[in-house]
Amino acid sequence: MSGTPEDEREQTSAYPSHATQSLGPNASSPPNEPSMTRTEALELCWKILQRAPPKKKPKIDSDPEPPLQSGRIDNPPVLDSQDSGYLCKICRHIDFSYLIKSPLEQVMKEIPLASLEWIFMSKNCAFCCLVSPIIQSALEKYHPAPLVNAASVTCTLQTVPMDTDWFGARELVVYLSENIVDFQDTRFYHFTPAPNGGVTHGGRAIKLQSIDHQLARSWYMNCLEGKCGSKRIPARTGNLPNGFRVIDVQRNCIVEAEPTCHYVALSYVWGGAEGLENTQQNRISLEKEGILQEKAYEIPNTIKDTIELTASMGLRYLWVDRLCIVQDDRNDTACQIAAMDQIYSLASLTIAAVSGDCANSGLSGSTNRPRLYIQPIAQVQGMDLAHRPRAFEGAVNQSVWNSRAWTFQERVMSYRTLFIAEQRCFYACQCRSDVFVEGLDVIENGSGRKLDGRVELDGPMGNLMPSLKSINILTYGRLVRAYTSRRLSYPTDILNAFKGIEALLHPLFRSDFLYGLPRSEIDSQLLWQPEYSLTRRRDLLSGLPIFPSWSWAGWVGQVDCNRFETVSRIEWVEASGEHFTAQQFCYPVTATTDIEKRLNFRLEWRSGLDKESGLPYYFEKQNPDDWFLHPTAAEEVRNTGPNVEDKTDHIVFEAETTGNFNIHLVHYMPMYRRASRRCTEESHELCPLGVLTPEGHLAGYLQIPGEIFNRFRNDLENETWPSDTYDFILISRGKLSVQEDRGEVNPESMIDAEAITMEKAYFADRPQDSGLQGLGFDQQRYDAEKPWCIYNIMLVEIKDGITYRLGVGKIHIDAWAQAHPKKRIIKLG
Repeated sequence: MSGTPEDEREQTSAYPSHATQSLGPNASSPPNEPSMTRTEALELCWKILQRAPPKKKPKIDSDPEPPLQSGRIDNPPVLDSQDSGYLCKICRHIDFSYLIKSPLEQVMKEIPLASLEWIFMSKNCAFCCLVSPIIQSALEKYHPAPLVNAASVTCTLQTVPMDTDWFGARELVVYLSENIVDFQDTRFYHFTPAPNGGVTHGGRAIKLQSIDHQLARSWYMNCLEGKCGSKRIPARTGNLPNGFRVIDVQRNCIVEAEPTCHYVALSYVWGGAEGLENTQQNRISLEKEGILQEKAYEIPNTIKDTIELTASMGLRYLWVDRLCIVQDDRNDTACQIAAMDQIYSLASLTIAAVSGDCANSGLSGSTNRPRLYIQPIAQVQGMDLAHRPRAFEGAVNQSVWNSRAWTFQERVMSYRTLFIAEQRCFYACQCRSDVFVEGLDVIENGSGRKLDGRVELDGPMGNLMPSLKSINILTYGRLVRAYTSRRLSYPTDILNAFKGIEALLHPLFRSDFLYGLPRSEIDSQLLWQPEYSLTRRRDLLSGLPIFPSWSWAGWVGQVDCNRFETVSRIEWVEASGEHFTAQQFCYPVTATTDIEKRLNFRLEWRSGLDKESGLPYYFEKQNPDDWFLHPTAAEEVRNTGPNVEDKTDHIVFEAETTGNFNIHLVHYMPMYRRASRRCTEESHELCPLGVLTPEGHLAGYLQIPGEIFNRFRNDLENETWPSDTYDFILISRGKLSVQEDRGEVNPESMIDAEAITMEKAYFADRPQDSGLQGLGFDQQRYDAEKPWCIYNIMLVEIKDGITYRLGVGKIHIDAWAQAHPKKRIIKLG
């Protein structure tokens, strides 16, 4: 493989002769984003996942005109400017009462307000005075505070359904026309009618300085007693690890837990905070009654506050990793980390400290850290209108706690979770898919709310949890995609923090995991791709790469796992020298060579086709709800493989390889991803590049990280391109995403030689694939209507006999065959 010099290119090819050496992304504009329909906008609004900004900037005017939308008051009364209900010339024309009770037709309609400067300067307007200090307070959190040209920022008012009562109450949202800083809480401000109650009469502010322990306990007890939702949390199954310890909050010491112990688990951010830990030196002393009270000054604030909260809720035992795992005992640490799935799934309740960035932050609303937030309220047109504290999306999903890799598995595996956020608490469980919210509103806090069967809510973990009738690789892919978006303080923790998820997924694959990839489906999962920028994971001290390049664990950045049907084209080579196919590793040992037994094994399985993904799935007759990508026998009756080479992280297999292609160092537009649009001449994140034949025909494409692209570009510029260093490897066969038909033949039985065309073809009536709707190859040169016409390939570099992954992509099967590949044994590290 090489960068293509000019004299090797045919001028009749799909690309001009200079294009391969062109640097930077293609100069053409990326395809336009599809416009959002009203239904999609409502769904987006209702799910409260990420609110879209107004599509148009309202016109900025130093003396703005009143709104012209629905909900307008044509001839509003003008109160005295000193009256507490006075509204400025903009706000008095808005019918706030109508908007709060508006029909769905009004939802998401934009009502221009004015510039941010106007709102800041309207000192007597009740609504502007409600909005102004909240925006200013949000900006003052940042140091240094951002410089804002308030005259250039416009504000828009919209009505949206409340996320806890979509078919009832509405809330008003003030949008700013642009992000002042890169956080959504400086752009969106929510207002609702204040709850009825003594503390809100006359527009007085609501103060929720302390956690409502009684409300939190009622949430927990209702769930425990089966009064929470339409389904019950299953009975506890599994065993706690040996030597499992908990804090006895009544005796204030560490005790060994009984097998049936009901305990609370704490999920929090360590953040490098110092303080009391369980060590081999002090472990015995920590079992002395009252010792934690004696050493309270040494205990990090978050743990100390959680001990107090656990006791106040009438619960006795609490598990905290810092005090319940012997931190300097490798055996104890390894045992407990491997059992994280059991520790959090067997907990009666998980308390998630989402309001802090370290163990010393404390719990907001505790005795030691009362909440500072006071909910402002103003009387607007005779109605108490209140600023709404941050909703679950902002308070939890955008928190530091939710960005950490370690807390991911803790959140996924917990059956009941009490989220302690900055301004209020939230409660979620797996009995239902919505969230209860601390507050006086009976709809929000759950005392007046029932789960509405008409709506489908995304719960606190969305659809990440393994569920019945979900294909195993799709569940795995959702979890990995979410997990790899999170951060770690120590790069070496990437697999340890995923151990609990692996244990959770183990039954879905009937196999363990190799560096984060399911062993039973590793052929297909080698094809993961970066979602955004990706860099090699390196040791903090040595700077050397850690973990194999073929695993997402060896890279830093969010990845997207392969979710398409593929047919493996590699043979695994074991230490004995024996060769195994992926199928043979899934069959019982007795069926690998005996055709009759193999047939009997397959007859035990039924198949189906998932309508949403187009993937086939298989299930055993006695287990119709467990869907596998391939029939997979129980571990105890089949060969366990593939395996890594002894004392290395290398996987060994035989596959076809070739270096007879060139890489086109211009971004291939049809395969642009969002990250690719952020590439500039100087900086690259994720680069889709064309794979060309020596004659210049587009044969396929690759997705490579920006750091690899920069290396290629530098090699070309400096004329140091090492032509023998890079190679392409054939991994599997697949079909185009536009080809829904799987064909009449079982894909596992396909013979590639029968489908391949070695003669050069020409389809004059088909596109050349240089436009935005390309399929990844020159359609005039290669047949796009041929079934299963794609090979999945991997670009690798070779160092000292070991190959390392650089990127993956696709290529037409005819182009691959015409490059005359050869089979060889590959050690992929």
